[in-house]
Amino acid sequence: MTTNEKLALLRGEMRRLGLAACVIPTADPHLSEYTPDRYKLRHWLSGFTGSAGTLAVTMDKSGLWTDGRYYIQAARQIEGSEIELFRAAEPGTKTYARFLTDELPKGAAVGIDGSLFSRSAADSLEKTLQKEGIRLESDCDFSVIWQTGRPPLPNAPAFALDVKYAGESAADKLTRVRAEMKKQGVTHYAVGKLDSVMWLFNIRGGDVHCCPFAISYALVGESDARLYIGEGVVGPELAAALNDEGVTVRPYCAITGDIAALPADASLGVDFAQTNCALTAAAKTCSLKNIRDIITPMKAVKNAVENDCLRECYNNDAAALVKGFYRIYKALDEGREITERDVFDMLIELRSRQPGFIGPSFDTIAAYKGNAAMMHYMPEEHGSALLKKEGMLLIDSGGHYLTGTTDITRTLVLGPISDEERRGFTLVLKANIALISAKFLKGTTGANLDILARGPLWAEGIDYKCGTGHGVGFCLNVHEGPQSFSQSLRSVPFELGMNCTVEPGVYIENAYGIRTENDVVVVPFKTTEHGEFYGFDLLSYCPIDVNGVDAGLLTQAERDWLNAYHAECRARLRSRLSAEEFSWLEGYTRDV
Repeated sequence: MTTNEKLALLRGEMRRLGLAACVIPTADPHLSEYTPDRYKLRHWLSGFTGSAGTLAVTMDKSGLWTDGRYYIQAARQIEGSEIELFRAAEPGTKTYARFLTDELPKGAAVGIDGSLFSRSAADSLEKTLQKEGIRLESDCDFSVIWQTGRPPLPNAPAFALDVKYAGESAADKLTRVRAEMKKQGVTHYAVGKLDSVMWLFNIRGGDVHCCPFAISYALVGESDARLYIGEGVVGPELAAALNDEGVTVRPYCAITGDIAALPADASLGVDFAQTNCALTAAAKTCSLKNIRDIITPMKAVKNAVENDCLRECYNNDAAALVKGFYRIYKALDEGREITERDVFDMLIELRSRQPGFIGPSFDTIAAYKGNAAMMHYMPEEHGSALLKKEGMLLIDSGGHYLTGTTDITRTLVLGPISDEERRGFTLVLKANIALISAKFLKGTTGANLDILARGPLWAEGIDYKCGTGHGVGFCLNVHEGPQSFSQSLRSVPFELGMNCTVEPGVYIENAYGIRTENDVVVVPFKTTEHGEFYGFDLLSYCPIDVNGVDAGLLTQAERDWLNAYHAECRARLRSRLSAEEFSWLEGYTRDV
């Protein structure tokens, strides 16, 4: 069926339910960034494959809202359909809630699936609609129209993440969580976010594409903890190990009944922004309290064991990348055909040879020339661009390992590039160096520091329509909060042990895209009479293509930084590469 035909089916279901409109988010019941295929109704309906987007449909109009990473991609993928693209990050763009209130009369009803909306989001939408006399129905299951080809709920085996990697037992984590529960005045704490459940119990799974998660919930009491998970996912050995840590394994769907059965004197704490509204509705007898998320701030601060593991993890990951870079250039030099998709497949194969590899942390972005202007471009299996000895290839990729999660971008210069492209490449490098080299007072947020990366680009009238960096989980989500580099005033202060990517870029539609991304961890700098100061320690040591650098635009300090960085790359990677690969690396990282 075409997109318009699918929307006609949706409208038929809306009529049956007495609805004038509906909202289809990109979400699963755990509000995951990357959803299992079973929950990709928005993708199925609209044809847009990006990881962020919301579809709103009335009886005669439909709109898709997405952020700056996906403007180009979304426009291409919905082309030819009735759907209108709304660029959510652009000033003046109406929200989907405003779209609905503009289109609908008083007395109309809007439907959502409450299991796919956070309690906060559902409450906010309901409040906006009520002001215009429009009611919200939150118990609608629109997936009933997806009758053919809808994937089943995954059920891959879960496994334990050894404490030698995690650095802290589940029992110790539960002790910390309970201490915070007591501070916030609750007797029970419900956890819906998959990465939080995985972190809390030191388990991992294989239910979500590019995320080592088992679909599950957690309910923590003052003296007990329960893991709600699919039948057969937890084997006898893992169940026994969890029991030793004070964790009881329960059926996945039992959580709503267990919440409903909590006694009247119990107080259930949930973060309304992180928990779906259907789950909060299960609290029938006990009191329900919106509390600060407990686990996200804890897992954002990596312990010493995790950070030591991450350093080794990034070294191994860089070795896989350098082997891939070498293969790309060699294929081009020898006149062999190589496509974007070949690069995609090759990097998975090379990473799979590294110790503790579990899988890619996201679908590799291997984007040649103009394709790189789409920040989250993914090469198709058939018909992806053929690489040539000209222009640039952007490779944004990463892996999940027992020793951590990686995320790194390099832009390779495959042959002649324009002066404009070389200038852009160098400005991005300068932006990277400026932020990585920052020293800052304790209490500083990512919003305070973001200007350091944008400054060299803003000075030339250039900007990128996304954040500058995000936290990265430990064998968890590749995008992890609460820390980030962005202009958002909601960013939080950096703490020792937090890690974050640094990834400024230049994107010119239909022409080229440039991004250089490194990962850093917050470390102590010095303490003076003025306060406690922090800095960043680099985790990623992977070569930056000097063929794209205009040395005349660099200060002496920046040239020294790049040369020292490449010397460290060579030192770390020498034992991980063949003699031929290392010889190539020496030339590739020559001094500028």
